[in-house]
Amino acid sequence: MSIKASLSLPFAKFIVTKNSKWKKNAVKVQQKLMFELIERAKKTKFGREHNFSEIRNYSNFKMQIPIRDYEGLKGYVNLIIDGEKDILWPGKP
Repeated sequence: MSIKASLSLPFAKFIVTKNSKWKKNAVKVQQKLMFELIERAKKTKFGREHNFSEIRNYSNFKMQIPIRDYEGLKGYVNLIIDGEKDILWPGKP
């Protein structure tokens, strides 16, 4: 076994183990990530207008944030183009 292979083996085992945990708890992992993203974005213009601070579960999320195309987000995008910050995501892109 080459040095490169022997050095990468522990990392590969770590990734396989982590991946197995993610697969076993996929819904829990996705919910955790969803709430982390909501928490980070709740003080943005979009987050305030869609009551991110009130979202407690996926059903709330679906009700608060309708599916839309570019035209539905164009007003927010224009604000970003104009240089405003904290519109769709914290800070400026």
